[in-house]
Amino acid sequence: MIRTENLTKLYGKKYGIKDVSFSVNKGEIYGFIGQNGAGKSTAIRTLMNMIYPTGGSAKIDGLDCVRDTKAVKQIVGYVPSEVAYYGGYRAQDIFRYAAGFSDGAAARIDKLCAYFELDPSRPISELSLGNRKKVSIIQALIKNPHLLVLDEPTNGLDPLIQEKLFRLLKEKQEEGMTIFLSSHNLSEVEKYCDRVLIIKDGAVVDVFDLKERRKHGKLRVTYTTADGTTETVSHSGEVNELIKVLSTKNLTALTVATESLEDEFLKYYTSETNEKKEGK
Repeated sequence: MIRTENLTKLYGKKYGIKDVSFSVNKGEIYGFIGQNGAGKSTAIRTLMNMIYPTGGSAKIDGLDCVRDTKAVKQIVGYVPSEVAYYGGYRAQDIFRYAAGFSDGAAARIDKLCAYFELDPSRPISELSLGNRKKVSIIQALIKNPHLLVLDEPTNGLDPLIQEKLFRLLKEKQEEGMTIFLSSHNLSEVEKYCDRVLIIKDGAVVDVFDLKERRKHGKLRVTYTTADGTTETVSHSGEVNELIKVLSTKNLTALTVATESLEDEFLKYYTSETNEKKEGK
């Protein structure tokens, strides 16, 4: 559904993203994570043709994101990280306008408003951050897009609405929708995504198959020996092999947990921090 090849965006002499290549399969929920300034929003805005790439290419369902932008926008729903609307309008005005671009979209408005507990008759200017985010999500969903691009969709939403959002996204996935999710909430990415890409300093550093990790996850083992030494290691083999190794050590404390996506994510920044401390 999405394919980029060496996608690059320069801001003057500084790279927003550099040689970003990845592919998203139809019907999967694909996570996109990285620290602030890593290039997530730049990549997404390039996909949405809000900014032009300096080099490389991006396609959505075989359509070039620049050359075929009108056709792309007909099949994509987009929720930006920061939601802003002109004052004076009501949510229902926004929905009716958006529904005019897609057949059958108007019939979904009331159902989605009820699902997300939003009163569409209220002026946008009176809505809280969370309710404005609901407006953006509903606006993206009313045309039932082939691809839904979400940039920090849960910011401002209370936990119950967040849960309802992901319940709906899983239903949409079962119906064939592809979902591209950028989020700082690594636990929701780990829970709901099929695969996840980590971007750092504008470049792709790793891609994880989360479905496979959920079946065969690594163990994070922290132990302390009698001489006071504490060590943390990862283990992905048989548990019995781990026990054999640990039995040879004079342990005073032991903690075993499943290694999380956050553990993997932090490795890319912990090593960098240590190098700076050591003056490398």
